[in-house]
Amino acid sequence: MDVGDDMDGALRTRKVISEQRRYCEAKARDRNLNLFVPEAFIRGIRHIGYKSNLEALSELVDNSIQAYSERVDLLFNFASEGSTARPTQLAVVDDGHGMAPAMLRFAMMWGGTHRENDREGLGRFGYGLPCATVSMGRRFSIYSKVERGATHVVTLDLDLLDNDAYRNNDGELEIPPARRAHLPDFVSNALAQSHPGGWKSGTVVVIDKLDRLDWTTAAGLRRNLVRHFGVAYHKLLRATSIYIDGERVRPIDPLFLSPDAELFGLDEDHAHALDSVTMTIDGELGDARGSVTLRYAWLPPSFGAIDKSRDAIGINANSRFPILKHYHGIIFSRNGRIVDIQSRTPWTTFINNDRYIRVEIEFSAGLDEAFGVTTAKQQVSLSREMWDLLRAAGLPKAIEHLRQKVRSAKADRTTASRPAVASTSTSVVASPSSTKSHAIEPASPLDVKVLTGRILREFAPEAALDALLAKILVRIRLGRAEHAADYDSLLREWASDMRAGHLPLPAGAEAPKVTVKTRGRS
Repeated sequence: MDVGDDMDGALRTRKVISEQRRYCEAKARDRNLNLFVPEAFIRGIRHIGYKSNLEALSELVDNSIQAYSERVDLLFNFASEGSTARPTQLAVVDDGHGMAPAMLRFAMMWGGTHRENDREGLGRFGYGLPCATVSMGRRFSIYSKVERGATHVVTLDLDLLDNDAYRNNDGELEIPPARRAHLPDFVSNALAQSHPGGWKSGTVVVIDKLDRLDWTTAAGLRRNLVRHFGVAYHKLLRATSIYIDGERVRPIDPLFLSPDAELFGLDEDHAHALDSVTMTIDGELGDARGSVTLRYAWLPPSFGAIDKSRDAIGINANSRFPILKHYHGIIFSRNGRIVDIQSRTPWTTFINNDRYIRVEIEFSAGLDEAFGVTTAKQQVSLSREMWDLLRAAGLPKAIEHLRQKVRSAKADRTTASRPAVASTSTSVVASPSSTKSHAIEPASPLDVKVLTGRILREFAPEAALDALLAKILVRIRLGRAEHAADYDSLLREWASDMRAGHLPLPAGAEAPKVTVKTRGRS
């Protein structure tokens, strides 16, 4: 970073802090320092419906990224040293621009943000921080400092809220003013390691009285966070580093097209990309303005397997398979952050075999209404008009094209891995008489015996058998799965009967005299 970049960063930070101060002054003039909702609302908001703790913690990371943080740490603290079974406190720590002390009161309120309806970053409504924290614990604290400022804190404890501790002299609920404070020891110790030159500015959100953790051990929570954040923020990790309890999160492209992402070079299998499509929406959906980019890839059928000759089942599934399984369907990414995966569209439904086709739709926040983005940014609900635009952009055709690519790859894999049934060449060895042109009428099922007899009379039996087997192998390779299975079963039964010295024939048929060449065993 050069001097010019430092100047730009300082101006940007001063602008943000100035906007915060103006917001606080305006709200103070309105005497709007209460929670503006009864206790019942706050208790009920704990059930806002996050899919898991992963999505809730993503809300806090979103705020850190939007505060221009270069590093975000998610820290665990435990009741006693050496115990790592279940954390008693969680903290999200960043080195962003921080918040002015007066802003802390509003950051704790639902809807309290100077970035309301902002479409440039990840946040927009000001609900994320309080909703995410109370969905996991009954108390949370926001510590923050601006550059060359002191650390201040504001705390909300739901147990004290129930006991009317937050009512002012007029009986209204009110967030207390920010006060100067020291960071908790586990946070200070982590910052000493991650910022040896000192923590100049940033925000720390500490959640305790944790009563709604989805994982009973820190190891389970850590493992799932690393994977979830690796995928959700894979495009944003170039600018902001994320660490989970000291472990750096590596980007994971769910389409497996990014060479610098984790799992890209796991083995010899690689994703195959189709051309991406970008469309600009300006007027087609009313006031909505923004861009949409569709990315496509298909994967070899062995992509999720350790042993490439077998399916990715059980212990044969490699570390890519959980990504294939969980991010299965159309992946929706808003301003660079994945917000949802949907397996149904108005024209098709993704099934298990579709794990090997990858589709991502990246859209800008200016299209939030068209994509039906929820307040918690963990789900989309597309309007009919938006689906129509995606259809016009070729999405259904692209999905079918990807499916065909995977089907062909599976057929090729089946043919390549199947042992030879009989050693015949796929090319026809013609007898002298076979160079003539023979017009053979297509036969009905009742004429099969007649047609077979004519072929064996007019062609050398060896050449006829070679040609028939070649056609069967082509049908196996290109046909549908159920048809390929039928052909495979037929050939195996035929080979078994030949080795046993008998070949069942239709009633009344005579066994043709056919000589079969084999290689190796007879």
